[in-house]
Amino acid sequence: MPKVYILANGAMASALAYGLRDKYEVFIVGRDKSKLKILKEQGFKTLLYEDFDLEAKVVILAFKPYALKNVAQILKGEAKILISVLANTDFKELECIKAKNTIRIMPNIAARYKASTTPYILKNSKFKDEILNLLNTFGKAYELSDSSQMNAAMAISGCAPAFLALVAQSIAEGGVYKGLTKDLSLNLTQGLFESVNALLKHEHPALIKENICSPAGVTIKGIKALEEKAVRAAFIEAIDRSSE
Repeated sequence: MPKVYILANGAMASALAYGLRDKYEVFIVGRDKSKLKILKEQGFKTLLYEDFDLEAKVVILAFKPYALKNVAQILKGEAKILISVLANTDFKELECIKAKNTIRIMPNIAARYKASTTPYILKNSKFKDEILNLLNTFGKAYELSDSSQMNAAMAISGCAPAFLALVAQSIAEGGVYKGLTKDLSLNLTQGLFESVNALLKHEHPALIKENICSPAGVTIKGIKALEEKAVRAAFIEAIDRSSE
């Protein structure tokens, strides 16, 4: 089983670890012994930074971007593949860590369930097949043509799940407001997202909306209410702000 080393132990790091664990031997590298102990109890192998060497390894950087320079000073050796999950951190900045190839990616926490949408861009073509095998283990990977696309792609893949979670919460609460039990309303909302996911695989969002809205029907009344609240503009603004 191939090995992969994840530097960090936060939410994203944990999601990637769970998504990879059935096809990779996952090592979590960190500083906090108590947090590493918890991960070890969950079946992952763990290492402290002082015991870790990059040499010829496949490494995922999943810590906070501000920590890059400090972590780089600790690391020794040259990685085979360096995969960065660091937001707003370009290839030039990542050169402080030696690697034969560096990849920028932005998965989301659905990686835990092998359902991440992951945009990526490669620094060069070395080990591309190996890299894609790894990325597609925890979801679907989409190659970008230029680094300038990463911020917008990151906002959609990494940030927008939180936006949709807010939508789901609001819809479920709307059901409760109209008299449904919390459990029933949440179950209906979960089913709704599964339904929309199936539709989006086959149709453009505009067509889905048009096909559901009938003249003077209840759906178009709801759409009118959303448009009056500028919901579309709010989502576009949210993607814009998250891309900064």
